[in-house]
Amino acid sequence: MRIVIDMQGAQTESRFRGIGRYSLSFAEAIIRNRGEHEVFLALSGLFPDTIEPIRAAFEGFLPQENIRVWYAPGPVAEGQPGNEKRRKVAELIREAFLASLQPDVIHICSLFEGFEDNAVTSIGKFDHQTPISVTLYDLIPFLNPDQYLSANALYSSYYYRKIDCLNESSCLLSISDFTQQEGRKYLQVSDQSFCCVSTAADQSFQPQNISEDAAKQICFRLGIERHFVLYTGGCDERKNLARLIQAYFSLPQDLLAKYQLIIAGKISQEQIKLFQQQAADFHLSKDRLLFLGYVSDEDLVQLYNLCEIYVFPSWHEGFGLPALEAMACGAPVIAANSTSLPEVIGNPDALFDPFSITSIASKLQDALRSSDFREQLRQHGLQQAKNFSWDFTAIACILCMANSRAS
Repeated sequence: MRIVIDMQGAQTESRFRGIGRYSLSFAEAIIRNRGEHEVFLALSGLFPDTIEPIRAAFEGFLPQENIRVWYAPGPVAEGQPGNEKRRKVAELIREAFLASLQPDVIHICSLFEGFEDNAVTSIGKFDHQTPISVTLYDLIPFLNPDQYLSANALYSSYYYRKIDCLNESSCLLSISDFTQQEGRKYLQVSDQSFCCVSTAADQSFQPQNISEDAAKQICFRLGIERHFVLYTGGCDERKNLARLIQAYFSLPQDLLAKYQLIIAGKISQEQIKLFQQQAADFHLSKDRLLFLGYVSDEDLVQLYNLCEIYVFPSWHEGFGLPALEAMACGAPVIAANSTSLPEVIGNPDALFDPFSITSIASKLQDALRSSDFREQLRQHGLQQAKNFSWDFTAIACILCMANSRAS
C-alpha cells in the first residue's frame, strides 16, 4: 500500500502548536511502522521556509525522493478577499499532484488549514477515486458556534466547507474516544468510517535531571523569579485562562508570594493586556503573572520538569496533548473534568470543574499545600503517559487506512 501524507499541518502556523508536533510525530510513526508499505510526504511550495527543515527532520529516516513538493500560485488564504479563484485552482493542482503519486490512500494531518495563511486542503475537487483519511482532532467550533463562528461570516463559511470535506472522507482517525463519539453524533459519516487511534507525546517529553544551578539559569533567562504554576497552550475562550487567572489570584497571600503563574504560548499583546488588567484589579504586581510567549520544545520540556504544578483548565478539548506531555515529563498535573481530559488524565482526584473558579482554586491550593498529593500526581502521570504510544497509534492508523481502501 502506498500512503501519501499531506504535511501542511507541519508547515502553517500550526507548526507552533500541538497540531504541528502531531503532524511530524504522526509521519515519523507511520514511517517507522510502515513494514512493506510505501510512504510519501507531500509538502506545499507556498511555505518555502519550512521545506528544508522538514526534509532535514526525515534525513536518514525516509528517502529524500519520497518527500515531494507541489506548487500553486498564491496567495490563497480564504480570510483575505480576492483569493477565491486562486484557491480553487490551487485545490485542483494539489489534488492532481497527489493523484500523480499513485497513492492507495491519502492522509490529511490537518484539514482545517488555509483561512489565515496559504494552506490548501480539499477532498473530491479533482480526485474522486483515492480513499482519503483525515485526522479528526475535534469539532469545537461546530459545537460552539457562538464563540467561534457567529461573529465572522467569512470564517463560518470556510469552516462549514471543511465540515463538508470531513463528510466526504473515507476514514476519520479520531484522537480520543470522546472525539470519536462527537464525530459519530454530529457528522454525516458512517460509524464504520471512524477509528479511534489516540495520540502520544513525542519522545523528547520525559523527566530530566536538571541541576539547581541549571534550573536557576533557565529561570533567569526566561524571567521566572520563583517557584511556578505552569500553563501552556492557546488563549481562545475554551482554554479558560480568565477563570484560571482569577482562581490563581484568589489563592491565599502566602501562596501568591511563593508561586508565579507562568503562561507559555503564542498570545496577542491585546489579550495579554487584558489578563494583566485582571492582576491590577486584584492589586497584584504584574510579576505574579508572566507571559513567556512561544517557547522552543527544549524550553518546554524544561518548564514541564521544573514546574510545581501544571494546570490545564480547558473546558473543551479533542484530546489535550499538553497535559499528556507534562505528565510524561513527571509534572504533577491537574485539569478540567470535561470532554476528553478525564480519559487523558486517568485520575479523578486530579480533576476540577472548569466553570467554577472556586473548584479550580481549591484544587490548586490542595496541590500547592501538599507535597504528598503532588508526588501522587507525579507518579500517576508517569504511569498514565505510558498508556499512550505513537507506535500503537501508527499501527492502528495503517490498519484503518487499509480497511478504508478495501471498503
